[in-house]
Amino acid sequence: MSQNLHVCSLPYKDTSGFPKLAPNASRCRRLLRNFRKFLAMDPNNTKCKLFFRNRSSLIAEQRRHARSPYYFVIHPFSKLGSFLELTFFFIWFYSIITMPLDFDKTQLPDACIFIDNYIVIPVQYLLVISFFFLGYEDKKNKEIVIDPKKIICHYLKTYFFFDLISSDYSIIISDKFFNRSSISELSQFKLKVVRSILQMFCYYVRIGTLLDYGNGFCHSLKLSREYRFIHFYITKTYFFIHMLACLLYFVPEVVYAEDFPKETWLYQAKIQPKGRRNLIHVYSECILMSTCYFLGASQGNYRISVAIDEMCLSVVTLFGRLYTLFLLADVLRMFGIASVSESRYEQRLTQLEEYMSSKKLPEHLRNRLLKYYEYKLQKRYFNEREIISTLSEHLRTELFLFSARKLIQKASIFRTLPKATLGTIVASMKSETYSPRDVIISVGAVVEDVYFISSGTVAVSNEDGLELCHLEDGDEFGITTFLTENVQRYAHVAVEATEVFYINKSLFLGFIQTHSESMKVFEATVKKRLTSYEQIEEHVKKGGVDLLSELHAGLILERLLKRPIPED
Repeated sequence: MSQNLHVCSLPYKDTSGFPKLAPNASRCRRLLRNFRKFLAMDPNNTKCKLFFRNRSSLIAEQRRHARSPYYFVIHPFSKLGSFLELTFFFIWFYSIITMPLDFDKTQLPDACIFIDNYIVIPVQYLLVISFFFLGYEDKKNKEIVIDPKKIICHYLKTYFFFDLISSDYSIIISDKFFNRSSISELSQFKLKVVRSILQMFCYYVRIGTLLDYGNGFCHSLKLSREYRFIHFYITKTYFFIHMLACLLYFVPEVVYAEDFPKETWLYQAKIQPKGRRNLIHVYSECILMSTCYFLGASQGNYRISVAIDEMCLSVVTLFGRLYTLFLLADVLRMFGIASVSESRYEQRLTQLEEYMSSKKLPEHLRNRLLKYYEYKLQKRYFNEREIISTLSEHLRTELFLFSARKLIQKASIFRTLPKATLGTIVASMKSETYSPRDVIISVGAVVEDVYFISSGTVAVSNEDGLELCHLEDGDEFGITTFLTENVQRYAHVAVEATEVFYINKSLFLGFIQTHSESMKVFEATVKKRLTSYEQIEEHVKKGGVDLLSELHAGLILERLLKRPIPED
């Protein structure tokens, strides 16, 4: 187990946001609730850890979806969403690879025909329908969209028609049209080839989505960044070579449908459309030719003298050169050379690695430092002090107010203060980010500051090490020392990466003492917090069972038990 992992000893609390079921709820209602959880956000989803900075924002998103009227919308970070992404990846991957083979189904094995007709086609249409109910991630605004109208408009504007055309069902419809029409056999043949090229293009419009889903699947398997990068580009390169190999075969087939010249490379390789051919041999020859010109490795085994072959291979060569440049740019970006911000961030990480090696730090401490850097800088390096020092006093105050907006919204003490006083308090605060398991306040310490949680979770424990509760966004701590002569009786430890604002107690009291209502609220909060700690501590020390927590967790009445019936 990772040494950075907080092992919580508090009773389990359901954070899904769904209303509690009655103890005598029917099995149907339980199944419905479980199905809704299947549609709701899964906090263990790998994407959640990348999208949300802390647990509190994750829980807020869970509740937003659960309590919205759009309960039928599939959250993109849900278990069902992950299943749909994985299904999409395998179905589209299979379809892209086998799409050229569908042109001549007479040579396909019965197993492939069965898979196409009874698995691929139905699943493709189920996926198309489900995408109208699948929320999406707005990366620009960094939010999850679950509004059905926006989801439908977004899908119609982006991928719907491409998904519809690329589906195998479009082949069935077009074949029926060709059979009923009076078009000549030669024209039908050319139209089918053009249809295959169009279908292939529609498949490749989705190549970015396909690769993203595959990369997400590898990430969920906890594969390293380097392995995922290699896997991503091997798959991407193969897809493009495969596409160009199909074009090398289909384009001459359209141009020379009746009279195939003997000078073409297809005729020299004995894989011309009208001849007897083996699909595996045809595919291997096309892939080899495409790879040679795509990578610039050689000119292949055949003499190129026909204009259409020269044009197609020129396109393959040009595409290969452009792709190589993009690949080089991505490699440079991965190592932090392409972007100045990322480069300086990578340089900082390199310095950190050298520092940790020279100090011979243990593995768990190395991981904590790396996690702290990633959370604090968000993979971008900037000098915050230098930026803030160039701002005017008014802009600096506005910036601090915006940075502490969640804190201002959730902390009860701040709601009663005038905006001018509030701005002065926030501007006088300092911020600190703590890594998981960092001790913020220890038992017996003399506390001179009041702490406010901006984002994250803090565990509270007594002098015996018994965990009492968790504090989250907007909660304050260090305030109980107002009644205990500055000596801290409870330890506060960060559960996850936690951002905390703090201010000197004397300075803080000086600001709020002039506002009688705020002072009363603060004194009541201090007494309530200390009383709550003492009650929980007394209960835990007695070793009693918290029936209310077990009832909320569904451990008492929700589970149906089969009781034996005594025999007469």
